[in-house]
Amino acid sequence: MAAPETVTNSLLKRSKRSVAVYMKTECSRQNEPQKLTDLLDYLLNPEKPIDDIETLDWCRWLISGGSTFEEFAKTVRQFDNAVTCGLVWTANFVAYRCRTCGLSPCMSLCADCFQAGNHDKHDFNMFRSQAGGACDCGDVSVMNASGFCPRHGPDRQHTDPQPPSDLLSVAEIVMPRVFLRLLYHLRDNSKPELVDTYLVAMQDAEQFLTFLHGLSDMGAAMRRVMANALLNADLYTQLTSVSDEPSDLRYYYVKSKKNYEAAVASLVYPRGFEDYEDMMGLNQKLGHTTLLEELVFWTVKFEFPQKIVTLLLSLLPDLRYKEAFTRAFIQHYSRISRVLVNALDRQTVANRVVHISVQLFSNESLACQMVREYNLLYILILSLNHMIEGILTESTLQDAHQNFHMVVDCSHEAMKEHCYWPIISDLINLLSHREIAHKFLSDSKVVSMWLDLLSYFQGMNLNQRELHQHVEFEPDTYYAAFSAELEIAASPMWSLISHLREKENAAFTKTMIQACQDALQDWLDAICCKESTNPNPLQLTFHLPLHRYLATFMVQAVQHQNLDLTSVVPPERMLKSLLTHLLQIQVATTEIYSNMWVRNGLQIKGQAMTYVQCHFCYSMVDADIYLMQVCACRLDPDYFVQTVLDRYHISDWLSFNPDPGPRSYKMEKEQELSMVEGALQYFTMLLHVRTYLGMQDQELTRLEMATLLFVNDRQHSQLMDLMPEKSGMTGHGKDLFEPTLKDVADYKAPNFEPGGGLQQGTYVPKDKLWEEEYDPVHVLLRAVYKNDFQSAMDRYTEFLRKKKGYKGKGQPWPPFKPPGDVLECYKSMYRILHCKTMHSLLFTVLIKALKDATIPESVTFYAMHLLELAITVPNPDNTRRMKPSPASVPDRNYKEWFSGSDIFQNIRETIREIEILTVHPNLDQEGALSVTMDTSFEEMFQLAPSALAGTSGPITAAHAGQIPSLRSMPSGSSVTQSSLLTVRPSTSQTLPKYDSRGVSTDPLKTQHVPVNESLLTILFKLHSKMAGKTNPYVPTSVTPRNLANTNVGDGASIVERVLDKLCRNRDCSKAIEDLYKGLKPKEGMSQKKGKSTDPESRRRKAKERQQKLMEEFASKQKAFMEQAMDTEDGATAGPSRSSESHDDMTEDMDQQEDEDIYDCVICNQSTPSTSDKTIGLVVFLQASSVLGHRPLTETRRMLTLGDKTRQRITTCSRVQTKRLETLFRHFEESSCQTSVNIGWDGGVLVQTCGHYLHLDCHTSYVASLLGQTGHNNLMVNKGEYSCPLCLQLSNSVIPILPEENKYTLTKPVSHDPRQMVRDLADMMVRRSITPGAPSVTKAMGSMMEDLTNATYSAFKTYTNSQTSESVLLFVCSVARTNLEVELLQRNGELSQPLSTSRKHCFLPLLHVLSMHSKILTTKPYTDLWSHITGVSCSDGDTSSVQLYHKEVPLLLKDPVALLIQLILTLPSTIEREHYEFLVQVIYGVVFIQSLCVMTCKFTEDEREAWKRGRHVQFNTMEGMLSHVITRLSTSLLYERDEIDFPAICQSVWSPQSVESTVQELCEPFLKIASLVKFHFFGDEFPERKDLTEFQYLCAYLKLNVIEKTVIEPKKLTSAAMCVRWIIDEPHTLTRAWCTDLVKFINDDHAADGKSLLTVNTQWFTSKLIQLPDQYYKIFQAYRKKTCPVCSNIPKDPCICLVCGVFLCFRESCCRQQHLFECVQHSIECGAGTGIFLLVNSSIIVVIRGPRAAIWGSVYLDEHGEEDRDLKRGKPLYLSNDRYALLESQWISHSFDHACKRWIWHQDRL
Repeated sequence: MAAPETVTNSLLKRSKRSVAVYMKTECSRQNEPQKLTDLLDYLLNPEKPIDDIETLDWCRWLISGGSTFEEFAKTVRQFDNAVTCGLVWTANFVAYRCRTCGLSPCMSLCADCFQAGNHDKHDFNMFRSQAGGACDCGDVSVMNASGFCPRHGPDRQHTDPQPPSDLLSVAEIVMPRVFLRLLYHLRDNSKPELVDTYLVAMQDAEQFLTFLHGLSDMGAAMRRVMANALLNADLYTQLTSVSDEPSDLRYYYVKSKKNYEAAVASLVYPRGFEDYEDMMGLNQKLGHTTLLEELVFWTVKFEFPQKIVTLLLSLLPDLRYKEAFTRAFIQHYSRISRVLVNALDRQTVANRVVHISVQLFSNESLACQMVREYNLLYILILSLNHMIEGILTESTLQDAHQNFHMVVDCSHEAMKEHCYWPIISDLINLLSHREIAHKFLSDSKVVSMWLDLLSYFQGMNLNQRELHQHVEFEPDTYYAAFSAELEIAASPMWSLISHLREKENAAFTKTMIQACQDALQDWLDAICCKESTNPNPLQLTFHLPLHRYLATFMVQAVQHQNLDLTSVVPPERMLKSLLTHLLQIQVATTEIYSNMWVRNGLQIKGQAMTYVQCHFCYSMVDADIYLMQVCACRLDPDYFVQTVLDRYHISDWLSFNPDPGPRSYKMEKEQELSMVEGALQYFTMLLHVRTYLGMQDQELTRLEMATLLFVNDRQHSQLMDLMPEKSGMTGHGKDLFEPTLKDVADYKAPNFEPGGGLQQGTYVPKDKLWEEEYDPVHVLLRAVYKNDFQSAMDRYTEFLRKKKGYKGKGQPWPPFKPPGDVLECYKSMYRILHCKTMHSLLFTVLIKALKDATIPESVTFYAMHLLELAITVPNPDNTRRMKPSPASVPDRNYKEWFSGSDIFQNIRETIREIEILTVHPNLDQEGALSVTMDTSFEEMFQLAPSALAGTSGPITAAHAGQIPSLRSMPSGSSVTQSSLLTVRPSTSQTLPKYDSRGVSTDPLKTQHVPVNESLLTILFKLHSKMAGKTNPYVPTSVTPRNLANTNVGDGASIVERVLDKLCRNRDCSKAIEDLYKGLKPKEGMSQKKGKSTDPESRRRKAKERQQKLMEEFASKQKAFMEQAMDTEDGATAGPSRSSESHDDMTEDMDQQEDEDIYDCVICNQSTPSTSDKTIGLVVFLQASSVLGHRPLTETRRMLTLGDKTRQRITTCSRVQTKRLETLFRHFEESSCQTSVNIGWDGGVLVQTCGHYLHLDCHTSYVASLLGQTGHNNLMVNKGEYSCPLCLQLSNSVIPILPEENKYTLTKPVSHDPRQMVRDLADMMVRRSITPGAPSVTKAMGSMMEDLTNATYSAFKTYTNSQTSESVLLFVCSVARTNLEVELLQRNGELSQPLSTSRKHCFLPLLHVLSMHSKILTTKPYTDLWSHITGVSCSDGDTSSVQLYHKEVPLLLKDPVALLIQLILTLPSTIEREHYEFLVQVIYGVVFIQSLCVMTCKFTEDEREAWKRGRHVQFNTMEGMLSHVITRLSTSLLYERDEIDFPAICQSVWSPQSVESTVQELCEPFLKIASLVKFHFFGDEFPERKDLTEFQYLCAYLKLNVIEKTVIEPKKLTSAAMCVRWIIDEPHTLTRAWCTDLVKFINDDHAADGKSLLTVNTQWFTSKLIQLPDQYYKIFQAYRKKTCPVCSNIPKDPCICLVCGVFLCFRESCCRQQHLFECVQHSIECGAGTGIFLLVNSSIIVVIRGPRAAIWGSVYLDEHGEEDRDLKRGKPLYLSNDRYALLESQWISHSFDHACKRWIWHQDRL
């Protein structure tokens, strides 16, 4: 040991606190006491394990100086005067970014600083960090000071005092030794023996690094100490030097140094730096001088361990450390590029590298300093260059044999995994600083290096068109290629351009343009591409970054720096070469959409779509179009147009040769027409697109936004995402975006779809926008999907029809607009409109469109538009070269067709005939044109361009096998067009190099095809054809009128507009008039004939007839659907009578008329329900706890935020559970089970769609489903099925009782009340238990079994015993549940119709329940009935007022439960009067119960006052109340009243308030009784008008009818008026009821008796919890909250919206048995239905039994949009409409129908 053992041992024997105090004292006296050094030598011995807990504990005590570590940390934090926050976070940390405050796009804030700062109404968002980051609060170089929180900022440093000198004295000595111990550990593990050695080493150091993190967290004072230790060069030398003196550890130190040196040697720097060693900062030899530099080295070597990275970043608030760390990072940067490629986890390493670099290079002053001192730009480019050069492959573009260009291999892992991304990210970050961008552009060597690097991406991911077979495996390399061009080429390009807007920087731009031209010339030479070279038409690459650099810098020079185009444009020779590959992309894109590349798979179409996608279009397609526009400006227009025609391979189609023979480029007819349309579309786009021709940002933003809106109404976020961008540049920032959006679109608030679906807020284009700014060309340019253009046209047509009264039968032509304003230097591109080749092209296309009906309309409207442009756009070239008009023009040689380039002259010139030169080639033996192997690729294309042929379309026999000889083919066979270019080896050295290519030298023959048309005559005839009548156009000189200026209309109106414009020209006007006069006489002669022979007219009439037939069919179909919907939407799901039964009714069919007829939705037969063919009603059974969640008060339960305890409210479930427990505690089980209902939790609800089917059809249907696969969302084995008609989820069938089984023993209605009592009792005893047919009985039993299985066992019974009474309780409760739920859905208002068109199924359900109730009833209800009525139902006695000893007292029973039990016991065919009598009898019990409850609310004095009314008549409220008080006063019921209600005065209860309360207490019973009557007898609920609720219900139930006396409902002022006593002395009956209750109460059960008597029966509507108005309150409160069950912070926390409980979602930590927590909670809280808000994503998940679905979100941003997973991070606000919809669906139990996408959760949520 280095330290004397005796001293060390003596210190170790003492307590750590005392040693720490001692060492603190020693350090205050001397700089470095020896005893502390010796102790540290022992504690931090590198041979001891680094994770030794005792060592770390000693270090904590020593640094703390005698205090506990926590106390010491608290003290040190008091001196934290850090200017910046510097909080470091890792991936997935939630942070904020405020674009209003940020100076750098990388700016971010931690949640605490953001919440403490002022960002009200700022443009901010919350985000989840992908690579990690650090808080920039307080950093003036990154954000505005106005956004700082109060804790940070430049002023903070001067406000806090400095720490006392002795506070950190020990730490200053210990800290270097601690870091040294970490370095020794890293050195010891520097030779990875296994793949995971680095990982194991970092796991061992976990506790040690946590200790260091704890020190860093103490704030600026401790960070300063740590930084001093890391930056002290002398200390590093002293600590790491190996002494020659012998010691115990000398061998270890020597070995450690060797490990370090070996590690340094193993981490080599990339090739390429050797050439720049003499430049400052580029010498890559490592020499570490501080602990920090070596620690950075090990960070790189160990592939950036998270803990070390975070530690190093946490010290960045110390500015001295930040600069030193930046230097160390740059020192190792070149080696980082190697680690990025070779790392095991490339993505993680890349994230961590960016995590570091973004903190260093975002600071402009520091970044500029590093660029100056270390040539950082060179380091980045050389590092990236080395990475790219390691993945190069030979380019096969053009001729592979002559191509010596190298290109990146996009299939390499480095490309696919974006290993270059960290370096490029750093480069873009640096180039965002103006000074660095200018340094980049001013250094010719850097520019040259950069463009050389980009040349490796020229022509990458080359596609070769497949001609014969489909590719076996579709490559996915295009993702890597497009990403690379965007990130490596485009992003730095836009960063550079953003600093070149001033004129004084024009020299930089010119330098870059010249460098681009040089680089392009080198590339053209490398691929052997010359001026006259035609590209291989079977090859395609979308990647030409050098072309795009040239284009964008030229745009910048001309538009923003006022440079002349001629000063920056390449020479003509180069322009022709540049046009070659740019044009190939456009041609190949058309071919792709024409399905000519179909054998290359879907990925080739994906490339074409990505090329124009919003993130790429400014950098790719727009730049390409601009460069081609420059070519159009500078090249000869005839050459340019002819080149385009040749490259689009349409010369053969344009030819007038009647016998063209084989095509030089094989295409099917449809493909050929697509290519023609593509060429015309190309010219249209070239002349219209102005993106880079002088448009200002504001105008461009408006155009792009309008284009998006024309295709579809868009959400705000969609507009933000789809707006084209310049690779991360804020070209369409909020300053332009929001005002433009407000100007062009109207906001459409979110609304709900009828099916329950959710819509979001969208923006709709204003009418003015459609009218004035709809630009079909730009829509076409931006159409990623080709049907986008058609979608925009459909919407435009709809606008015209609705707002402009457009009456055309077809769709109007696209409303092409005149070209917009462009800079003067670009107007010369319009020369292509004024060249003979263009005019010849238009002549040919239009004459073919006139004569060939198969030509698509799109070809015609593009041609017409180009002709209109030629007429309206002046010719920039004023020189006129005229020659005599030729009598005969040569086919295909369009430059010789007209006398000059004046369109007004050429449009009048008549083409008499076309001269066609024909040759008869001698085909070789193989039937194909031959080229020897000696022919070079370039020569082959130059000398025989038309010989190349490709194939497309389906694989024919000719493709599959060897192609037969053309000589063997019959004349005219389509196979003759399949000639391919055959390259065969030379067979003789004596043959010439180009052996005539199989073509003989026979003399050329001339053929003349007569035409005799001019463009003018073609227009006339085209107009007649389109208008459908002969010679409809009348010149304006003949009939003066306003010239047609509108661009809206069909083909005829557009042609008319062109002719009108021609009339403005004097010569053309005369020619048109002459033409009109010449054609006019023919009108009368051929009118009739024309009508019959015009094919266009016949086709139009046929189309009209077809349209009429389709309209008739649609009308019939609509009528049928309306009839079906009328049947469905009835108020009840009653039987649907077939129409035949009405049509065929006669007087002899009265009996059949009475039978209900049902339509089976499976067999479509209409039959009554019989024993043989029993009809069933399709139903869906589900358990529900909605009733149990009804609250006692109207207030919602609030969601708990913060540390508050969850609010507990009194619910129906809690009260009813307590009631049951009390009853079971005091009474017999069987009596309890017949006194109340259950089902408040887990009750079974029955719903129906209203459709019927035969039971045997249903059986067959379910059996067929069992034999099928693919029912992903149906549990067929458990009886689930979809309704065959409406597809609603169903799981059972209720049998409809056949008519013959309904007629059971029913007594006639008696007017004697006592007889009615006996009749009802007799029906209870003598009722039939089961229907007559066994099949119906079986079906009802099956239905009951389904009801039992529909809920969970915990909800079926509240006792363990399975008695008949317990099952009967469940049966009766099913009826109660369905009635209560309906009442809830009606919101307690029976007079109001249901909000949803619900179909009813209660009556058939009642039949099933009634049968089982009768089976389960062990004794008749006659005793109970006698006890209620007071009339003995057995012979002899006249009354029954004896005490009811063995049962639950009648006044403690639930009267609704009694009603249901009696209804289920009686026959289903009782008369309406029987039911009303039954209700009237039970109402007496309800009334007396209500009076008993009322007396419990009185004070003793009030009871005494009411008791005095006993002398009043008994049938009045006062008399009965006095009687009840008198009877109950003999019990102990009122004993505790004075204690319970000490403050109630006598004036509280007036007679009016008592009456009102009694009526309210009676209403729950009356509502249920009314619902039963509604379902039983079909009596509709009338309007309530001005009646009170009580009066309305009593009138409906006929309680206002007493012995034939009808009391007007308005006069029902007292509840006592509706009481009807059967016996003469009713007080004896009520006395018996009260005596029974008194006996129970006096048996020492006063409290329980009172609670049972006063149990609440009135509940408010169930509600979901109250949510806060802003989502961030939930997010902040719950995202880090610990789960109360597992005490962990859930990865995916969620909240139950029913009860507010906090849960773990999708985690097994809290599972019970096999059920995860949310599934278990959905059972406990909702009987299988759970509604959960996921805190981290804002979405709501609904669990329904074994399924789960995403419902949506109730929180929307200011634009009415969801933010699922909080990806946008915008502020979210509660949508009350959506929350109300969610609550409505919960109460109506409609989740199964409203949510469409369900998954099986497998109990794992």
